[in-house]
Amino acid sequence: MSTSNSKICLTGATGGLGSRVLHHLLHTLSVPPSSLVISSQNPSPSSSASGIETRHGDFLNPSTLPSAFAGAATLLLVSYPSIAHALRVTAHKNAIDAAVRAGVTHIAYTSLAFAGDSQAAVMQAHIETEEYLKRTCAGREGMHYTIIREGIYCESWALYLGFFDPGKAVGEGEWRVVRVPEGADRGVAWVGRDELGEGTARILVQKEKFADQTVLLSGGAAVSLRGVGEMISGIMGWQGEEAVHVEELGRERWVDATVEMKTGKKEDVETRDFMEKWYTTYPAVEKGELDVVDPLLERLLGRKLQSMEESLREQLKDVGGAKESIGQYAK
Repeated sequence: MSTSNSKICLTGATGGLGSRVLHHLLHTLSVPPSSLVISSQNPSPSSSASGIETRHGDFLNPSTLPSAFAGAATLLLVSYPSIAHALRVTAHKNAIDAAVRAGVTHIAYTSLAFAGDSQAAVMQAHIETEEYLKRTCAGREGMHYTIIREGIYCESWALYLGFFDPGKAVGEGEWRVVRVPEGADRGVAWVGRDELGEGTARILVQKEKFADQTVLLSGGAAVSLRGVGEMISGIMGWQGEEAVHVEELGRERWVDATVEMKTGKKEDVETRDFMEKWYTTYPAVEKGELDVVDPLLERLLGRKLQSMEESLREQLKDVGGAKESIGQYAK
């Protein structure tokens, strides 16, 4: 992988997933730095210092992108970090169009593990991007895509578990009541972000095997939201009435209660708008969209994946990890 036309251009390389992809390309798969390019809105000197060419590329300033992607055969398009639908789709389309102009021949896009016809708000920009990417490649000879539906991060559990904060729960029993609107007993195939990063890196270096495919990288087992609560109770040593209790409230009661929990007020327009959108995640959970266990990631890594309980044990060594999870993913 030493010639310029075999280079891989990475976007999102400083983020939670992208940084792990970069790590595994360099340190697990021994891809030479000269075969990598990083496109970043705010280029980091540390990347250049490691021998990787770093270029300025801003998804929302499309004129910067063709030069950022120039000379790369493969583009890893990490989804834009925003829940604003129109903004996210625009960013993705800008990147796809620029990749075509730059001569990229394979785009790998990090989508999400919900169903292709999901009604979950968090999936809508992904669905629109997936369709745009397919249409773009279908109309151009020699242009290929891989859509990687990345599983739900083990590290994002607090967001799905009613914004549960075990730091508060340590001293206050009321905080051990976890409220969700529905879907408490349906599984989620949780998977570690580092393992997703390695799996994605391995797809990039054997892209021909995954050309023009949509693949799912999931965890090795599905665990329900109620099951996660039980695991937390076991890890923290909470038993009986002290254990985490998960209850379903339905849509309206859950939105009202969560707005008040997050703001201390009965009404906050911005928070309510977010919660109304986030609510749509739970009917998708209830339908079983996230409990699909696919063996691909284990095959790519050649080992058994870390379990959700193992991940929680690591995360709960520092109970502040839940707050970090909520702050990172609730954008």
